[in-house]
Amino acid sequence: MVQIRRTISYFILLSFSLTHVGAQVKPTENAAAQKPILYQPSILIEMFSSEGCSSCPVADEFMGELIHMSDSVGLAVYVIDFHVDIWNRSGWVDPYSDSNYTKRQQTYLKKKWLSSTYTPMAFINGGDKDFAGSDKPGIGRTLHALINTPSQHFLRTALGPVEGQDSMLLTYQAWGNIDSCDLRVAFIQKRINNMVMGGENSGLVLHHHNLVRNFYTLNTDGKDKGTIKIGYNPDFNMENFAVISYLQHQRTWKVLAADRITFSTK
Repeated sequence: MVQIRRTISYFILLSFSLTHVGAQVKPTENAAAQKPILYQPSILIEMFSSEGCSSCPVADEFMGELIHMSDSVGLAVYVIDFHVDIWNRSGWVDPYSDSNYTKRQQTYLKKKWLSSTYTPMAFINGGDKDFAGSDKPGIGRTLHALINTPSQHFLRTALGPVEGQDSMLLTYQAWGNIDSCDLRVAFIQKRINNMVMGGENSGLVLHHHNLVRNFYTLNTDGKDKGTIKIGYNPDFNMENFAVISYLQHQRTWKVLAADRITFSTK
């Protein structure tokens, strides 16, 4: 039987040094009527990459380091990796690429008024600045700033089976104003090792982390509770998979809060 295990995060990052911080920051008594409740923030890194890109293996390695560090201390930094198909004519067809993920990257460029598409390209909490996926100093500084800024939003998710179907029902609970927000749900594979036989990375075994295998969107209609059905293959080793969900504003594409669910077969 597959059991669902939650990871809750209560730590902050300072140039890859860690200190403890509470899960919720409450306003003072005198200011309680004027100020909203503030929560420990969560951070989402969305990376767009490709097996046909010679710069992507370094970014894959860095994302793996971030994931390992976050998981080892319960840090609320989540990474998802969308493989795009823009390099599929350069000598190697990425078996994990999806044209829908390419469209998602292009939409990011339009939302953020950016002119050039490249890989590995990363956005942190849907911010206006893009990062090369291997930019350790830039990404590190941004993570430090965000993790030290309390949030007005918080997200919790839960999963349950759908009887007689190869699917699960995800339930979400949100805190804070989520008007004009979508719930994004990424079904990710934690680790994939793949030998590339052509193109810029020919002969290399690439190590992917948190690669998006399925992606779903639910318009919340401003409701702080709801459900969405997601599919999965029952033959998968579910310990190598997770579900990362996040609230994203429809106009700005800013990410307000994120949550993760992992699986255990024990």
